Amino acid sequence: MSLNNLEKGINVIIPTYKGEKYISKLLDSLVNQTINPELFDAIFIVNGEKDSTSDIIKEYQKDNPNINIILTYSDEGVCNARNHGVNISKREYTIFIDDDDFISENYLETLYKYSKPNRVVIGTFLDINEDTGDVQESYLSPPLLKNSGIIKEAYSYMPDILVITTDKLIPTSEIKKTLFNPELKNGVDISYYARFYPEHDFEFYLIDKSEGATYYRLWRDNSISRQPVSYEFNVIGRLNVIEDINKGLKTAKTDEMRNFIKSLTGGQVNFINEYLKENPKDLEKVYNEINRYNFDFFPYKYLNENYTQLNKENNELIISYAFPPTNTTTSNVVAKRIINNKNNVSVICGSLNDKQKDYEFEKIVNEFIIDKMTVNTDFNDTWESTLKFIKSGMKILENKPIYDKIYSRSYFIPSNFLALAYKLKYPDTYWKAEFSDPLRYTSTGYKIERYIDKNYIEKINNIIPNEYPSIRETDTLNSICEYLTCLFADKIIFTNENQKTFMLNYLPAEIREKINSKTVISPHPTLDKKYYYVKNTDYNIDKKYINFAYFGVIFGSRNFEDVINALDNLNNEYKDKFRLHLFTPNKTMFEQILSKNIFDKTYINSPISYLEFLNLTTKFDVLIVEDSAVESIFKINPYLPSKISDYFGSGSDIWAICEEESAMDKLNEITYKSRIKDIESGKIAANKIMQDKLQVKISKKDPNKENNEEYLRNRINHLTTKIDELIQVAEEEFRKDSQYENEINRLKDNINQLKEENESIKNSNSWKITKPLRNITNKFK
Repeated sequence: MSLNNLEKGINVIIPTYKGEKYISKLLDSLVNQTINPELFDAIFIVNGEKDSTSDIIKEYQKDNPNINIILTYSDEGVCNARNHGVNISKREYTIFIDDDDFISENYLETLYKYSKPNRVVIGTFLDINEDTGDVQESYLSPPLLKNSGIIKEAYSYMPDILVITTDKLIPTSEIKKTLFNPELKNGVDISYYARFYPEHDFEFYLIDKSEGATYYRLWRDNSISRQPVSYEFNVIGRLNVIEDINKGLKTAKTDEMRNFIKSLTGGQVNFINEYLKENPKDLEKVYNEINRYNFDFFPYKYLNENYTQLNKENNELIISYAFPPTNTTTSNVVAKRIINNKNNVSVICGSLNDKQKDYEFEKIVNEFIIDKMTVNTDFNDTWESTLKFIKSGMKILENKPIYDKIYSRSYFIPSNFLALAYKLKYPDTYWKAEFSDPLRYTSTGYKIERYIDKNYIEKINNIIPNEYPSIRETDTLNSICEYLTCLFADKIIFTNENQKTFMLNYLPAEIREKINSKTVISPHPTLDKKYYYVKNTDYNIDKKYINFAYFGVIFGSRNFEDVINALDNLNNEYKDKFRLHLFTPNKTMFEQILSKNIFDKTYINSPISYLEFLNLTTKFDVLIVEDSAVESIFKINPYLPSKISDYFGSGSDIWAICEEESAMDKLNEITYKSRIKDIESGKIAANKIMQDKLQVKISKKDPNKENNEEYLRNRINHLTTKIDELIQVAEEEFRKDSQYENEINRLKDNINQLKEENESIKNSNSWKITKPLRNITNKFK
């Protein structure tokens, strides 16, 4: 329906439920309107249990025949009443008024004066104290009193007034396109406007306060916002509203609109937080309730948080070569730092187009991102690629304000090199730099041999203070990254004390004291419990068994052999009472190394998203984590598995296979520990786990118990057989490759022969003589 099909004037839609106490005040204000009575219809919709309201309205109809007062009825509920009123309305503009409110005498005339087909006109808004009758400013009033005329960026200037149903003149043809949700018991205004505004591109006009076009709201004690705290009202009711907000978010076409719609969820979450404050034992229940809705967007940032601690002014830039949606350990750790710090930040990162993506976790961290800048690149940590990342990153940052603080984290060196470039250009900016691990060595002791160009070395050496060593062309790329970061960063973050000691031992002696003075130990962050329930997995776990889980890869220094040895040597009473769940990209490797006894009880799964991983950690009995075995390579173990921090937040028990005096070995929060390369230690830990979980003690004597030497012989035989099988497979593939190569060479010879024959034909006399005939044939074709 267009405006051309509607009559001139205003529909005034007034739902009323037991309004006998207040309705006369509203009726008086309508009867006394200065607008031509022929230009408005006052539509009263009685809904729900009846009182004398209808009789009062009928009296006014009789006494004021010049005013078009319409009395009608609807099903119970304000949404049903409003929908009915909209359905029967026939004038070109619509205003909603609550039955306990009233309007100034010139209200309708003034709003109508400024009306336009694509405009929402808003009057002045004041509260009337029910007890004293005093007129006072509402929390909605300030933006209406400070400004007037056409409002630019209205969705950020006055978001609260835009989502109350009253005090607005709106084109009726647009109102008719969206229904109020009758399923909702509260939050109906926000639900409506979250779905209404994205469908339109309105101009918003504020009436100047001097014109006195005022909507008076009666402030009553039984207001929805002061209802008693209950699960139904504070949780279910609010989640239903957020569900409607998400519907609006799907149709939003601009960033301004999307941000506005998202902001509407904050107030709803505040009601949920009030419930959690009084009922902290229901945390998991509420988290699971949220999860059942499967929202595209939910503001976890605000859930169970103190609002005053969020959204503080924080001019900080996060520099991370890998960042969500790129799915790497480094990406996730940096994102967790941001989430746990609860500050809004800007981010610059690489797109890393060729890396796996996790868009679910990206949504979570994006709540804390003010500005995200992306350098378009595939993953490549050579110096040439790093230099391109630095140049591209600095070019982007030239157009941004200077940041007070920057943070970078290196497992991937481009992060720290870009941070260094920024620090050198803006020396007053405070730089925090984190090392996830030592950079110059792999966990197998291999020194990473990559080098840097001479021009960069000369440029940096001119900046390094004289009291510190210059860098040399023979220094590796990773060692230079470590050195320059330690030299120029204002704070250095290590994940554990061992790592700090290890790296200080090989860094130049001249800077060790300087590093010591600005280092902090900050283990990998653990997210709040709420994030473990964002994505509820339906992964099947048979609770008849004790379920162990391992997440991640295996490689030379972390090979899973200790777990296999321990589970193989469980007491006979326990051997059939466990199940092992693996989530790994190394499926084929596990299929080869697992013993038959364990393989038959194992479920091997592909890697999963980070949020699904968090949720799964809450469901297993025991989570397995292994140290990197470096005792034979390094004097001290500098590595701390990052997944241990995620395990800590799960509430599940942890079984850690530790190298003695490693960072993980020193953690007291771990329930079960065993030693790397120590079968007896592993057996004791595994049997203790089974005993604790099953509450069944081990028999004093196990007749089937093998001694360690015999077990190891059998285990070596098993692995030798598997190696032989793999060699045979490899040899067969080589033979196939050789056969393919021979076939390809044969085909190449045939092609070359055909080419020679073709050239011979073209050069023959018969070919030349028949050329005119071929031309005639081609014309006919």
